[in-house]
Amino acid sequence: MELREVNQEELRLLARLGGAGRFVLSVYLGVDPPHASGPHVRRTELGSRLNDAEHRLRRHGVDEVQAKEALDSCLARVRRELESVPLPDHTVQAVAFFCEDSGELRAYRLRRRLDFAVAAAFSERAALEPLAEALPGPRWAVVLVSRKHGRIFTGTEVALAEVSDVDDEVHRWHAQGGWSQARFQRGIEKEEKDHIAHVCDRLFELHRSRPIEHLAIGGPAEIWPLVEAELHPYLRERLAGHVEVDVDRSSVEQVLEHVGAVMEEDRARREREAIARVMEGLGIGNKSVAGPDEVLAALDDRRVATLLVSKGATEERFEQAVEDALAQSAEIVVVESEALGSLGDVAALLRY
Repeated sequence: MELREVNQEELRLLARLGGAGRFVLSVYLGVDPPHASGPHVRRTELGSRLNDAEHRLRRHGVDEVQAKEALDSCLARVRRELESVPLPDHTVQAVAFFCEDSGELRAYRLRRRLDFAVAAAFSERAALEPLAEALPGPRWAVVLVSRKHGRIFTGTEVALAEVSDVDDEVHRWHAQGGWSQARFQRGIEKEEKDHIAHVCDRLFELHRSRPIEHLAIGGPAEIWPLVEAELHPYLRERLAGHVEVDVDRSSVEQVLEHVGAVMEEDRARREREAIARVMEGLGIGNKSVAGPDEVLAALDDRRVATLLVSKGATEERFEQAVEDALAQSAEIVVVESEALGSLGDVAALLRY
């Protein structure tokens, strides 16, 4: 079995696994770099991490006999695949397996390092949050807020995963008058403000654990300024736009569809700014480079902060440049215009 690349379509397929009495084993295993040890040691280390995942799952407990049998079957299938799957190259930071009992087994390579070496779950649905978080590209957060409900999604332009749900008790408005009614309405306003602050606090906690680079606010338009007022300044400066969306009933696919225009506008802006900085750096002579040979040389020296590649550039040397940039945690900007054509379809902003 070959390790697959993660994209939105793969996430949709994984989201369909399980349910109707079927269980899904989700396993994430960190991968040591090739230079750290030989192939045999690396494969043994992955097997050891799978053993660790199994111990955690069994310690947590699986009650039903049918579920225990399904877990045994899935673990055995994942173990067999782990023994035969080709070892990942230096750009891969982790591998993930998803096994549905008596169903599909899918394996993926992750090119962004996870915050843990081992993670596993066994339930009626695949655990997809770490998979979406590990996608290459700038990290996005989408916060949906109504007057009593909040939902937070994180991921990239390719895929999002819901990571937090905040549901606070807020009383409903009434139309009766009088002094007591005025006090009641002020109490409702405070409850709503506290609820929005609660959602924003949770968002900032996620940002502190792993920085959010771009943010979109969704929900009724009248809520947007209230949310902005409660955002931490670090998050407010990352705000890219707003969308009107049903907070309670929107699926993750619908949320991604709604924020697509905001993401595209932000991507186009970053593309324009990056190209302008490249041209300015070429004028100075030491802040950027252009052309395949110059960019690959800069990557060899680990000097690249941002890699720019034309969308249609598919030659092997361009793919190698992207893989090297990912391994070095450099930002990657895929340029959809023809602005890089005269520069050899690839350029880089340098760290030094």
